[in-house]
Amino acid sequence: MSKKEDYTADEWKAIAAAPFLAGLYVSMADPSGLIGIAKEAMAIGKAISESGTNAEIEVVRSLAESLKAGGFSARPELPDIPKHDRAAARGAMADQLSKAVAVVAAKSPAEGEAYKAWLLTAATKAAEAAREGGF
Repeated sequence: MSKKEDYTADEWKAIAAAPFLAGLYVSMADPSGLIGIAKEAMAIGKAISESGTNAEIEVVRSLAESLKAGGFSARPELPDIPKHDRAAARGAMADQLSKAVAVVAAKSPAEGEAYKAWLLTAATKAAEAAREGGF
């Protein structure tokens, strides 16, 4: 099982940004306006905070705890994503998500698949939060 301290700053940056990128990836599939985007973002935040107490994956618990401890200022720094090319943006997000999963799998093989499944769960919650609802 791995914790924040087991990763470099760049690796943790990728891990911390991944759930937000997963939610953004889903949001880009079918934009639902500012209110829908806000609902999707809140769903991601809720998925992370709920994971702080009941996740079986140590890296997810560490992520939830670090975000909770830092409050709003602990929001992860997202990587640069192309702004004017939707396909390029989705490709960049997919690459970043793959990087985060690979980092966890390399440092803690037992957590790799579970982390990937957790990201899918977070993305699903984001998709279900806005009015078009679901995958």
